[in-house]
Amino acid sequence: MNLGATAGMYRLTKNTIYSDWVIDTVMKISNLSNWDPSNFLNTADITMTVSLGYDWVYDELTDAQRSAIESAVFTKSFLPALDSSINSWAEHTNNWAQVTHGCLIIGTLAVGDTNSTLSNEVIAFSLPKLNVSLQQYAPDGGWIEGYSYGTYAGIFLALMMGSLDSALGNDLGISNLPGMSNLGAWLTHGFGQTGGFSWGDGAWTFSNANSLWSVGYWATRFNKPEWLQGMLSRFTASQAATFQAFLFYNSSLNTTNTLPTMPRYDQFENVAGLTYRSSWTDSKGWFFGLMGGFNGLSHGHLDAGSFVVDYKGYRWAELLGSDSYSLANYFVAPRRWAYYRCRTEGANTLSISNQTQVALEFANQIPSANNSLLWAGSFDSFSRFGVVNLTEAYANVTTSVLRGVVVLNNSQLLVRDEISASTAVDIAASWHTVSTISLGSDNRTATLTQGDVTMDLSLLSPSNAYLELVDTNPCDSYSGCSELTNEGIYNIAVRLAEMTIETTIQLSLTESGITVNDFDVPLADWNSLCSVDCWKGSNVEDPYWLDDAEIYY
Repeated sequence: MNLGATAGMYRLTKNTIYSDWVIDTVMKISNLSNWDPSNFLNTADITMTVSLGYDWVYDELTDAQRSAIESAVFTKSFLPALDSSINSWAEHTNNWAQVTHGCLIIGTLAVGDTNSTLSNEVIAFSLPKLNVSLQQYAPDGGWIEGYSYGTYAGIFLALMMGSLDSALGNDLGISNLPGMSNLGAWLTHGFGQTGGFSWGDGAWTFSNANSLWSVGYWATRFNKPEWLQGMLSRFTASQAATFQAFLFYNSSLNTTNTLPTMPRYDQFENVAGLTYRSSWTDSKGWFFGLMGGFNGLSHGHLDAGSFVVDYKGYRWAELLGSDSYSLANYFVAPRRWAYYRCRTEGANTLSISNQTQVALEFANQIPSANNSLLWAGSFDSFSRFGVVNLTEAYANVTTSVLRGVVVLNNSQLLVRDEISASTAVDIAASWHTVSTISLGSDNRTATLTQGDVTMDLSLLSPSNAYLELVDTNPCDSYSGCSELTNEGIYNIAVRLAEMTIETTIQLSLTESGITVNDFDVPLADWNSLCSVDCWKGSNVEDPYWLDDAEIYY
């Protein structure tokens, strides 16, 4: 049973069967010898859980129970948090910051009036550190750890800000920080037909809406009903009816249907990414996400230039997410970059080397590379494109690498890569899918099938390239392997017959029976042909919002 949900049921019904269970559970937690301060992520989560239980069933607690809970929060959470000998976690600027400092602040709001001195110390300790992390939402609300970790951090941030609102009447200025007013857009647009546009270690599937309900908070805070409606459109009623709905559902934002007129695309400079969907109301349409990205950051992979594709309720190009966090040195370079799911080969992007590459040993991108979203826009109302500059990721072997993805006439997805080098290089372009794959006899076409939908993948250029099913099982390459074997996941890669100093690779994905449009147009002209909602980004090396980002290199 979920403690927060049970406490919420008591608030709704005043039935003491719920408060009795909450009190019993909170007292058991309070009587534990400690709350695992060596892993303060656990401590913080316990702090929030106990604080919400304490606050929401407060009227049913005895004085002795209140005192015991308050003492537990002080001694098992606040004092360890301030202990400099064990609080190195406090310097994290990734999702840990929203969780740890957010939960501590929630704790101070619940029990702070009984020890204001200690509680004020915690706020003075946590708020500045949290604000350092929040700078990374600037300028437009995306989260550098990807969609999955963005939803995880977002729910704790919303719980904290909602607590501040109800307890103090304001959120201490957090909602006015750069990018915060657009966080709801990131969480709304980043969810496709089948799941999130997650990269790095993030998972892309969501069994219900629980971790996405912070969208309801941002929608209310900034009066954006389209965010709430967009999120809810991705789930059934039963999937949406989770504990967070108690807190963040706002029926007044759902009175007028805004879905038909909602923008179907958005771009986020601070994650160098964009998303597009052909419809908010047709679950059988297109969705794609494309990111340039910043390699080697917290939970990041060497996956700049990766994309995901949804169509008719299936994901046709997917990113694999994390391997086990218990793998040796999983979060330590250079070992991290030897694991398949963290390597460039394990993503949907280019592997480029000055030597011939073989499966399971494709070349990696440069871990310290920052890669920009250059252009986004539409040729007409039935298309959307994005172009990313990946040159820095391959600066050791190339002079220029650009990648563009476009949906044409809502009937065809096209991926175009333009690569130049001063000396000959070997190029492989990976595309991961769980589809059943059948290669054509010329190895330049393939059919991808899921359920009752069949797609045609066509290699349009260059003429000396071919499609190859490449091994995705890292345990075929070395003994003692503990990595996931990626069973059922295939990499249908573009390979070149010979090394080259310059090439253009163009891949097309259509539903079987749809005529393929070559659209052999240089990427620079995509920007000049843009006619609707054109956007141009900056080609930056070290954007200011990454100054405090955590790195693995």
